[in-house]
Amino acid sequence: MGRAISRRSLGAALAAGALARQAAAQSTDPARIIVPFPPGAASDGIARLLAERMVRAGTWGSAVLTESRPGAGGNIAGAAAARARPDGRSFLLTIDSTLTVNPHLYPDLGYDPDALEPVALMGTFAQVLLAHPSSGVSTLPEFLAAARGRGLAYASGGVGTPGQLAMEAFRLAAGLPATALSHVPYRGSGPALTDLIAGNVPVGFLAISGAPDFVRDGRVRAIAVSSAERLETLPAVPTVAELGFPGLDMEFANLLIAPKGIPAAARDEVAALAVAMLREEPVRARFAMWNLSTRAGGPEEAGAWIARARPRWGEVVRATGMRAE
Repeated sequence: MGRAISRRSLGAALAAGALARQAAAQSTDPARIIVPFPPGAASDGIARLLAERMVRAGTWGSAVLTESRPGAGGNIAGAAAARARPDGRSFLLTIDSTLTVNPHLYPDLGYDPDALEPVALMGTFAQVLLAHPSSGVSTLPEFLAAARGRGLAYASGGVGTPGQLAMEAFRLAAGLPATALSHVPYRGSGPALTDLIAGNVPVGFLAISGAPDFVRDGRVRAIAVSSAERLETLPAVPTVAELGFPGLDMEFANLLIAPKGIPAAARDEVAALAVAMLREEPVRARFAMWNLSTRAGGPEEAGAWIARARPRWGEVVRATGMRAE
């Protein structure tokens, strides 16, 4: 955990929030958590769980709204958060690529990413390398052989999304030429997964929830996972590292972000709530079904994640010539 959390007990961190309560009570604007995805996405679910606990804490009033701002790879939501008042009443719950990939991908984000600051790390997630049976691919060696031979088209949720990043990082690690894999971007990982299940595209590195029926019944083959450890819901599916690529750990994180200058008391209180929430057994079970880890931390952990991931994905963007449409 970050120093803001680890150096004090949860109770002390929550008590620090009392310093922000008087100012918060004077505001007539409802507190909000902005999410760059439509309702129903895992990020939206996490935001709603956190909003419930913020209401119970009493600092943010009787309601905390979740506000969906999808589009532009998270930039619309990022801009809304960056332009919000740093009063501890506006937050952004997003996957880390909004802050680690988009600065390399877009010539103009529409906002200054330095106008945002990390609050909490709220779980990490992997991508799963999937193949339709019609592809003739059921193992990683078969995947590599097919890519080197006839070439493979792969689905992702769009340019610069975790699915494309994981596939391209793997391609570079495997020494495959750019012509071996052709990208088929969709408007979200849901449509990409739907088309892969239907056999309209042969493979994809995609996030999935739980241990889905389409893997269990063989409609789609799960070949490998991108995380350092196997997924609890797909225990028979090996990691990429186990299959001959040690150290190739491609995980992404859910991050809680605030406008820069948020009062320290409000930041520390909501960070403490986030970390405590991920220790609750019902929440841990929910995260497992989303194929999310419950790795959690405060501002320092969230900031360290961004600092590590931003240059790493910048290298992948530059090496592949990836560009936002």
